[in-house]
Amino acid sequence: MDPFDIPIEPIRPPHIEVDPSLRTITRGVHKRAAIDAPVPEVRATTQEHLNNFERKAVTHVVIQVTISRQTQIFKCIGYQYDWNVPSPFWDFLGRIVSKAIFDDQVDLRELNFVAIGRREFVAYTTSTWRDAANAQKAAGVAGLEGLPPPNVIEVNFKKPQPGQPMEVTWAPARALFTAKIRQYVSEAA
Repeated sequence: MDPFDIPIEPIRPPHIEVDPSLRTITRGVHKRAAIDAPVPEVRATTQEHLNNFERKAVTHVVIQVTISRQTQIFKCIGYQYDWNVPSPFWDFLGRIVSKAIFDDQVDLRELNFVAIGRREFVAYTTSTWRDAANAQKAAGVAGLEGLPPPNVIEVNFKKPQPGQPMEVTWAPARALFTAKIRQYVSEAA
């Protein structure tokens, strides 16, 4: 049985301290405008043998992040993390990863998410893959034929350190992540 098919309720944090000095998201606007802050300085690291990995060929990204790490990340940029409205925060995480791994050359958009306990797995498609999918639809081609096969990486955020750029680590995704991306993409096609 696929572990992602087991219905698991996310564990709500017992208590998230509300810091009155932090901003809250702007509600009622597009999620891209809900957090009005510049993307912080960030650097990406990976294992030495992956330095020559062709990042331009990446089609999907999976970020795995805990609730407490999201709270730390957003505190660094001056925002109070809101468990009840995660989408603007996930969008901003995608922008941070885009800056770190793709030098802001690739736009990441949410595809799907799974919450397991206090850890969230947020899947994104790259603008490169979305452009290929849209061109295929415009040409009247149905399904996934002709699209590049999913080339997925997984990303983790390190604990933010005051006065230092944020850090993310990345690696080619595990087989389970790639299989779930294939499933999500085929269901959407």
